[in-house]
Amino acid sequence: MNAEELKRIAHSPEGQHVEFKAKPPEPGLLARIVCGFLNSGGGRLIIGVRDAAQVVGVANARAAAERIRSAVRSSISPPAMWTVEETPLDGRDVIVVNVPEGVDKPYVAGGSIWVRRGTEIGVAATPDEISSLISKRVSTSQRWERQIAAGVERADLDEALIEETAHLALESDRWAGERRDTTEFLSALGLAVNERVTNAALVCFGKQPTRFLPQARVRLLVMPEGKTGDRYALDKVFEASLLRVAEEIPSALTVHAGGVTSQFVAEDWKREDRPRFPMAALREGVMNALIHRDYASTSSITVSILPDSLVISNPGGLPPGIKPADLKHVHPSVPRNPDMAHVCFVRGLIEKIGRGTQRIVEDCRAAGLREPRWESTPLQTTLTFFAGGAAATLSARQEKILVAVRDAKQMTALDVAKLLGVTDRTARNDLQALVDGGWLVRKGKARSTRYSPTRGRER
Repeated sequence: MNAEELKRIAHSPEGQHVEFKAKPPEPGLLARIVCGFLNSGGGRLIIGVRDAAQVVGVANARAAAERIRSAVRSSISPPAMWTVEETPLDGRDVIVVNVPEGVDKPYVAGGSIWVRRGTEIGVAATPDEISSLISKRVSTSQRWERQIAAGVERADLDEALIEETAHLALESDRWAGERRDTTEFLSALGLAVNERVTNAALVCFGKQPTRFLPQARVRLLVMPEGKTGDRYALDKVFEASLLRVAEEIPSALTVHAGGVTSQFVAEDWKREDRPRFPMAALREGVMNALIHRDYASTSSITVSILPDSLVISNPGGLPPGIKPADLKHVHPSVPRNPDMAHVCFVRGLIEKIGRGTQRIVEDCRAAGLREPRWESTPLQTTLTFFAGGAAATLSARQEKILVAVRDAKQMTALDVAKLLGVTDRTARNDLQALVDGGWLVRKGKARSTRYSPTRGRER
């Protein structure tokens, strides 16, 4: 989470999904807290904050965070995703333990099943709660990624890639086992059942996964500048495993979507070079598509590079209860394919659970670009990035409007019309073009409508 969101949470009361501790808890209690969150919808433990939302900080936070990782890593079963990060808050260092809801409930710590009820921590689950958790676990076993891959043998997996991933998981303390025991590694991550390979294992580690799952392909399309129609400058298909594609796609995007463009900067009335697209955000967008797409669909992921935008389309809608606008803020982490997400997590391809979409927005803002746009239907989710340099074609009048609005903080169409000596219609048309281009935001309706600089373009 970013600093603003962390501050808001830290200065609010504890609740079902937030726990404060002034100092790191002893290992047993720490494991019970994490276990309780895993079994009860997820949550965050913020260490260095008293119950009264008073920030006291943690001395030597980095070392303390490492001790927390080591203390909990082997204390909870089955294996689960959770992250620990040290971060500044109100001038002090605190530790945030971020725990998404577990998908393989019930989780056990110290031989018992723990849940969270309100602000109560380390509460032993009742028989009814245990029964409910087991019922949920049965339903997870019916997920597409947990199903046995029809016709797939262990020989169809890339053993070297599995061993490499196990090694990286060991180095990052995200798995405790023997590097060369790839059978135990697959079993521990739910990727093999009685030595039979699951769909998730095939997608992540398959030598030729598209031989069995054609929909696992990723298509990269590049539209030539100034041309329309269905003839592309590049039409490339990636057919390797998810982990290999995660390495290949960023390199291709650097070649075909990298570079800089020159654009007008309203803040200081100059033109400057800026990235056409923030590459870290593109990589995050591709990883999200690979991990969260609906692999049961016969459609494939498509990455389309257009003259003024880049669109990532992946099969499947957003999880129930999550809207496209939620992706720009703190939201629940509900991966459609948690086993695949866990593989990417232990390999180090994703770091902060549930933060990917927020980082995409932050990277675009930092690059001075228009915020990306998510759209979702039950069948498809798309993420659109808008290229830098789109504002280089602004008219001299529009450039003057940007500077005027920047200086005044906000203006009405009538204010702009009077300032520039144009008609109200002309002013509104120019303002709408600047809104469409991501330079301004519009608030209010009719005569009360005000225009102000887009967040990230203010100085």
